[in-house]
Amino acid sequence: MPVNIKKIPEEKPLPVAPNKLRWLFAIVLCVIAGVVVVPTLWPKYLPTRSEWFWFCTLMLPLSIGVTGYIIRLRRYENKRDSVLCWNRLYQKQYEAQISLGQKAVGMLGMSYVTPVANNKLAVALLRGGRGLQTHYLPEIQSTITTASLPLLPKEDYLTRLESILTTVIGQLHSELIQFTGKLFVRIHHDGVLDSEQILAVWQKVFPASCPVTDINVSTDNNGLMWIDEWLDRQDDALVLSVESNLFLQARDQQAESVSALLLASSAWLTRYRVMPQTWIHRPVRISTPEEDVAEVALWGKITPAVPWFFWRAQVKSSVLAEALIAMDKSALLSEKKGEMVLEDTFGRPGAAVGNITLICACEHAVASGLAQWLITSAKSTQMAIIRPA
Repeated sequence: MPVNIKKIPEEKPLPVAPNKLRWLFAIVLCVIAGVVVVPTLWPKYLPTRSEWFWFCTLMLPLSIGVTGYIIRLRRYENKRDSVLCWNRLYQKQYEAQISLGQKAVGMLGMSYVTPVANNKLAVALLRGGRGLQTHYLPEIQSTITTASLPLLPKEDYLTRLESILTTVIGQLHSELIQFTGKLFVRIHHDGVLDSEQILAVWQKVFPASCPVTDINVSTDNNGLMWIDEWLDRQDDALVLSVESNLFLQARDQQAESVSALLLASSAWLTRYRVMPQTWIHRPVRISTPEEDVAEVALWGKITPAVPWFFWRAQVKSSVLAEALIAMDKSALLSEKKGEMVLEDTFGRPGAAVGNITLICACEHAVASGLAQWLITSAKSTQMAIIRPA
């Protein structure tokens, strides 16, 4: 991504100015040296009371000392001006990168179907709602814990997906009609069907009255990082993010869901003068926890004085521990006001981890007024900040 403040060359320290007292002492030494050396070397046949003698004895050493000081001062001033110019350029580039990094997308609407709730999912989970249930499956002669919607045979999978997608799109119909402009559709699915089949179902259920600029269907589970890529494009547009984790056969510890998020770029929001429900800040992929925690806090404008709520899903304990240590070092943990682990109640969101964590965080941000800190794992572990608008 183009936003990487770590790649900006560092500021340069200002050079040390010449010490006036030392140079005064050096000039005096030059004069003393002239007083001692010149009479010793002065030719016997030349008078010692001439102007030339006193010039060589006093003025010449004084001139040498002063000239040395002037040369040193000029070198210092040239280097100082060069460093100041460099640091001004650095500051300008740094501020530009910070401004770009702190750009966010606005959430305009959401809809979803899950085993826990079809609305107010965050409230349901925080009040003890559970999607995970233990079942015995005769076909595999094993007991699994899963959170599933009613399962149907394979030949009915398309019908089931079409029905759920119709429900999800129907819940967002008013927002899709209300908000106009370029609309990009992103569909991420779990690979039970081919992307061509998913696209065919989508085209069948999506209203023709809502023109789509472009549509992308894939199984590449990059979690939240597609938002990072979209922010880099700086489009004046809407994005409908659809994610499906729909079982053909129940999956242990996973939860079924089909969800959609309608998001808008800051340029679109400014152009149409629309205030979103929440702001979703630029996500950060975790590679160096201490630096990445500082970066995501910077993008999301989180400081040690800002209270926040913690959501996590599918995160390895070792990565989580490193992230928490980094948060503690940055004095950010003291303002954590609560925590929800999705796999403990909802189940592992699987292919829908991006949308489901965003839905929970956005809902809770609106209800509580608190910033929300997400940490999730898909192909990589990522963090992002959600703030109420």
